[in-house]
Amino acid sequence: MDTICLILVVLVIGCYGHKADSGSYTLKLENASFEDLHSMFKKIKGTGTGLSQHDKVFSAFAASLTASKTLEYGEIVKFNKVWTNVNNDYDPITGVYTAPEPGVYQFSCSVMNQKNKQLRVYLWKNKERTVAIYSGSTGYNTGTLNMILDLKKGDKVYIKQHAVKGQTYMYSEPPSNFNMFSGYLIH
Repeated sequence: MDTICLILVVLVIGCYGHKADSGSYTLKLENASFEDLHSMFKKIKGTGTGLSQHDKVFSAFAASLTASKTLEYGEIVKFNKVWTNVNNDYDPITGVYTAPEPGVYQFSCSVMNQKNKQLRVYLWKNKERTVAIYSGSTGYNTGTLNMILDLKKGDKVYIKQHAVKGQTYMYSEPPSNFNMFSGYLIH
């Protein structure tokens, strides 16, 4: 993108600029208005939103669970060690991520069950259950999920235990961070 913008600036200066007595080039906009140039940049970028890649709010988070836990039936998992929380849209106290604006978001989660015990959790969007992780029942097992969701501003996304008896055991060690939840705004 930067290369295209540089080429465009060189072309504009070549077409509309002139060499001053000092040897430098000055921009002469007799036949081109700012709106024309701005329109060209928007067409090159393809979004029509302007010149900056940062016109939208960026949001990203990553958090882990630092201790083993037996979840209550239907409990939201509170990933308490926050690694990244750009824009502070993830709340480690509630375990809930709140979309700051409409867009397409990507979420990932990995969990580990306690030895020879079961664990099943789901990724939830508001009050809608989406995809699950079931990590098995023998030994220590991990499970992962990846999901792309189209969200509206204010939508809530979280990991919640599936309300089934006996599928509630999360294993963790502070230095290993086996249980992770992360997400970010794609577009």
